[in-house]
Amino acid sequence: MKIDANSSGLESMYNDLGTFKARATEEIKRAKRYPTFISLVLMDVSHINSSTELENFSDLNQFYIGLGDLVRKAIRETDLISNNGIGKIAILLIETPKEGAMALSERLRKTVKYFLCNNTKSPVNWRVPTRESYFPGSTGENNSILGVLDTIGD
Repeated sequence: MKIDANSSGLESMYNDLGTFKARATEEIKRAKRYPTFISLVLMDVSHINSSTELENFSDLNQFYIGLGDLVRKAIRETDLISNNGIGKIAILLIETPKEGAMALSERLRKTVKYFLCNNTKSPVNWRVPTRESYFPGSTGENNSILGVLDTIGD
């Protein structure tokens, strides 16, 4: 299944982090110009890196596609999602303040953990590290939305 930024609505997902960062930069400029909120939620399940750790999926690629689909269905159509295929998912929440991002992050963490419980063999794999960043609100270059995106690499 090919997922790209040219699809519409819930079918839209950025597989290329560079393209996602460019779009995030546009949204941050918009948020600065028209005082509004924007938030970023990062989820990292890249610790699952072998198909031998999986149940219900024949390979790692299909597992990550299933995970991306699950996350995409849990967010609004206006939000942006990047899934680089190695278990690192970035979600840019348009017009969402810190409180909304924190609530979504917690809900997604539980949803993804349930997905991992059902599809991986070991409880060691059930952890779902998350990180949030907000505009306005995050201070310092390392906590800015683009600074946080830079930490996950391509």
